[in-house]
Amino acid sequence: MIKRAWTYGMAALAFCYVACDSGRTAGSSMETENSIAVLVQLADGTPAARMDVIVRPESYLSGASELGSDSLFQLHFETDEQGRVVLTDVPSGSYVIEARSDVKNLKGFEKIAYVEADTTTPLTVEVSEPSKVSGHVGLPQLVRRSATVSVQGLDYQVPMDSTGYFEFESLPNGNVEIVAFVSEDETDSITVYGKIEADVGTKSSKKLYLGDSAYVKKYFVFDDFENGADDWKPSASKNAEVKLDVTSAGHNRKGKVAHFVCERDSAADWDWALIGRELGGFVDMSELDSIRFWARGSVKSRISFAFDVLVNNDSVTSADNIKSWRHFEVDTAWTRYTVIPSQLDTADSNGGNVGWDAVKKHVTKISIFGAMGTEVWVDDIEVYGYGIFDPYAPVTKNALKKSDSKKKD
Repeated sequence: MIKRAWTYGMAALAFCYVACDSGRTAGSSMETENSIAVLVQLADGTPAARMDVIVRPESYLSGASELGSDSLFQLHFETDEQGRVVLTDVPSGSYVIEARSDVKNLKGFEKIAYVEADTTTPLTVEVSEPSKVSGHVGLPQLVRRSATVSVQGLDYQVPMDSTGYFEFESLPNGNVEIVAFVSEDETDSITVYGKIEADVGTKSSKKLYLGDSAYVKKYFVFDDFENGADDWKPSASKNAEVKLDVTSAGHNRKGKVAHFVCERDSAADWDWALIGRELGGFVDMSELDSIRFWARGSVKSRISFAFDVLVNNDSVTSADNIKSWRHFEVDTAWTRYTVIPSQLDTADSNGGNVGWDAVKKHVTKISIFGAMGTEVWVDDIEVYGYGIFDPYAPVTKNALKKSDSKKKD
């Protein structure tokens, strides 16, 4: 019955446009009874012409089979040159009406509770540049499958990865409900593990947490460089030089990013340059899940992400500076890299790489090495597995022993 009503509605809409082209005024084309008259415009009131207008029930959840299997949930219309479109013979119900143009990179939506007995119901949808939204889902340990993360009433869905992380590249701005669920294939039903309201387009929507807090893996932003890079110190070998500053992101990223240049002062065979941030003491990173960061280079080159143990006077091992690292090939486009302890390079006899097991319980510094003769940009370093790094001792061997003893107690 509903599907048939929508078919009649689309036919009536087509008839409306024919009548309009035959001499009806602009005003009369927006006054069809039992209809929704939609006006799509920019923030400054400029009409948004030739925008796709998509109507879906507010109950629609993309990726949930029992809600989204019928095509009636995906109804497409288009605005005219004045940004208008009339939706006729709409059944009573609650809907989300989205206007979008991927070519123009504009999106917007409004929610409406419509009663069929109404005459013309006016609705204005404002479109703007969409926003990126990311977050984390917590699933009970017994749930081994990846959850789907969807936006209620809109056709946007993404999977979470092995750490629970999800990211929407392009959502329309406004207040939405984001849902994390797992489909039960055998019963054609879903189990919802988290819901959250997000005000897309505001700072509060950039990092979201869905699910039972008992299962959400701890997470924090180690540095996004929006307040500068004063915590990071550049250093280099005798024959090299490193320059560090903070600049506008550019290249399809917003905000501020760290920018460092690695230069060689001579023809020496081996030089190094890095930026590093000390943690203020020993940090036991045994429970570290992963660290993620964004980076790009001026040319394709190599960078290295390292966990350091630095000791001022009394060494933890025979060396005053030991490391565990992983190398990454960076491109000229922004790319997100993931540092996972199990994927760090194995210990070797050259270069000070002693392996993860040797450093994980007493990391004192995080460093990023850049290749000689290149410049590198870094942004949004995020830590999964901790709510914050909590140094538990001064950087001395004796303090390390006391802290280890305290932890065992």
